[in-house]
Amino acid sequence: MTIEERYADDPDLLSFYRKKLLGPGWAGELDSVELVYIKSELRWSASLRRRWGFRPSAKRLSELRIRAIARDGLSANKRLVLASVVGKQKSIR
Repeated sequence: MTIEERYADDPDLLSFYRKKLLGPGWAGELDSVELVYIKSELRWSASLRRRWGFRPSAKRLSELRIRAIARDGLSANKRLVLASVVGKQKSIR
């Protein structure tokens, strides 16, 4: 099942969830359909990956990290975000 199939009967609710699920810290505990949706959107958008604390060039998107950021937002996952930034800075020097 996809998110589109889940909310096929209510296009307004589908539109609401498509937008809100992509906000870090909004979704809470993700079910498998929501995780697949968020992960697919992250794969397609470098700016969205950045908003979720991933490097824009990231190819590997950890399920655990997506779930943690969806549940707690970025401030609670600051160590994960800082680790990705520090890693990038070390490669620049």
